[in-house]
Amino acid sequence: MKFSDYLTNIGFSEEETRLAITQIISRAVYPASELETARWICENSAVCELTGYPLKKITKDKLYKSSLKLFSQKENIERFLSVKTNQLFDIEDKIYIYDLTNTYFEGRKKGSKIARFGRSKEKRSDCKIVVLALVINPEGFIKYSGILEGNIQDCKTLKDVVNDLRSKTSISARAIVVIDAGIATDENLKMLTENGFDYVCVSRSKIKNYTIDAKSIPVIVEDKKKQKIKLQNIVSEKYNDFLLKIDSETKRAKEVSMNNLFQERFEKGLSIINASLSKKKRTP
Repeated sequence: MKFSDYLTNIGFSEEETRLAITQIISRAVYPASELETARWICENSAVCELTGYPLKKITKDKLYKSSLKLFSQKENIERFLSVKTNQLFDIEDKIYIYDLTNTYFEGRKKGSKIARFGRSKEKRSDCKIVVLALVINPEGFIKYSGILEGNIQDCKTLKDVVNDLRSKTSISARAIVVIDAGIATDENLKMLTENGFDYVCVSRSKIKNYTIDAKSIPVIVEDKKKQKIKLQNIVSEKYNDFLLKIDSETKRAKEVSMNNLFQERFEKGLSIINASLSKKKRTP
């Protein structure tokens, strides 16, 4: 990757470069906080022998400072890595996969400008959160990352990354962005098209009044569990997009099972309520 040379070129000293490489390797192999990373490096790793950074100088405070300096160059580093991985592995960025998650903080985070109360995917509605946005290509290389306000809606995040994403695209042809239904609003889809992207997404609305394309041939694919999924092109007068009907017997069976379980619990609840009405001093 020649990442050490790159850090030197953007102003890192030799010691800062060795420490940065030590930290990056350590946290890729053993993801943890700066405090735990410092302990791991000193007690359980020979990473300093690889990077040449003096082991006796490793402290959590030095790792904190190194992290901040790396983050100050985040955009430039991401752009360098995006281009470098494409060159090394002969990749053309024809497909981008965009997704969001969030993480919470235990403390009050009074001084934070972006930590907000929001819908926590870890069910921690009592804690402030931040939203993490990530764009990768099918090979798993990161093209873009971002830390956003915790109360931002998923559908409002895409516009913030599109221009930056376009500047990192290594091909002149239109790239495809893969997004989930939560982000695929009409406004976002129009914005993607206007910025030279195509898209793949799940429809936000249930498509009705469609017909199977007479010219299309059903395609059978398998998921990672070797379960068969049938794909077939459909046509609808309301939509101009290329539409696929996706049939999965496994998913259908799971949905039927979930509906039956819900019905069973609902009926059981009604029975308990009905029984309580006929008993004295019983709270229904």
